[in-house]
Amino acid sequence: MATQIVILNGDSIKIDDSFHINWADKGNAIPALPSTLHALIWNNLTGQNEIQSKDASTGSMTGNTDLSSTDDAVGSTTVAALLTWGSTRKDEIVQAQADEAAAKTTAENTWLESNSDLMEFVWDKTWIDYDPNYS
Repeated sequence: MATQIVILNGDSIKIDDSFHINWADKGNAIPALPSTLHALIWNNLTGQNEIQSKDASTGSMTGNTDLSSTDDAVGSTTVAALLTWGSTRKDEIVQAQADEAAAKTTAENTWLESNSDLMEFVWDKTWIDYDPNYS
């Protein structure tokens, strides 16, 4: 399980203060987040772990809720569930990136074995093509 997560709703997710996930890459298994969530901060950096809330219709900030435990609720889920999801999603992305890199290497080698010029090789896939959990 991850130990840190920062979610900027609709923008990005950072896992363990080092792995960045663009919002579009969050996958299809992220726990439901309330529309009033602006940000969730659970980390060991200076400052309070908290939920930053907004008015869903205007986007205006409405206040913060301090978090003190991974059992604390974030809408219908918990910080712990989001940490577990974050760790899983990170592993899924890393595996998809490795699978894409391996497939590209295999394709390049096949291309070269057919006496083709590597300068003419075209690879039009990304790790997303190898991620069954991409949304």
